[in-house]
Amino acid sequence: MHRKRVLFLVVLIGAIFFVNIYIVSFHETSKTAVYRYDPSESIPLLLLGGLRGIAVDFLWARAIARHEEKKYYELLTVNNLIAKLQPNFPAVWIFQAWNMAYNIAHEWDAARNKWKWIHTGLNFAKKGTVKNPTSGDLFFELGHMYLHLFDQRFFKYAAYYREQLKQEDGEDNYEASLYWLRRALLHDPKLHNVLAIERTICHALWHASLCAEKEGDIDKAFQYAELALNEWKTYRANHPDDTSTNVNEFMSAIERKKEFLQSMPK
Repeated sequence: MHRKRVLFLVVLIGAIFFVNIYIVSFHETSKTAVYRYDPSESIPLLLLGGLRGIAVDFLWARAIARHEEKKYYELLTVNNLIAKLQPNFPAVWIFQAWNMAYNIAHEWDAARNKWKWIHTGLNFAKKGTVKNPTSGDLFFELGHMYLHLFDQRFFKYAAYYREQLKQEDGEDNYEASLYWLRRALLHDPKLHNVLAIERTICHALWHASLCAEKEGDIDKAFQYAELALNEWKTYRANHPDDTSTNVNEFMSAIERKKEFLQSMPK
């Protein structure tokens, strides 16, 4: 019995040592390049076998510590390992996507460098949706990122990000946001209130209208405004007792915007 315990401790220490070495090897490249996922790299992790759960617990503890210490590049490498060991756990994909798109992107000054990490974060979350095709929470977070990260009220280079997304992925961020938000509603999110998701869809349509107007596409701005108004009407009909949002105020603002857009020369 004593020999079994000693053997277990030796194997455990070896596994932790191996994970630490793996983290260090990832950390050497994470500051200079966006991580590329090679399936062959996960083979050594599979060899952990029954110690996988222990390794994951160890890595999560380390991830929390690195987040609190604001050591985002070390957090990047730790989260990549967790995603390999625990791919069907949506939280790690959300955590890592936000770390890339917000924390690491914030560390850079140039718009192109910021965009590189934002784009990588979005793609990481999208990869997570493939591993977790029924996670309403992951879908919501991705939809919210496509809305929030491109909001010019909060991000200086939001217009640049929007243009880069069109050029590189052929996507409109508002359409992408709406796609993921609507998918979230279809898959029973556990961490997010359904009403909040429905309101976010309304806001996404409204901001899409404002953006189209700013870009000079009056027809599209009017179409989005009409869709936003209809969405708010549906929300009010489905949730007449909701007092957390002044729906009538939003609807009045959209009605005024529609009238203004209709008066604009085509």
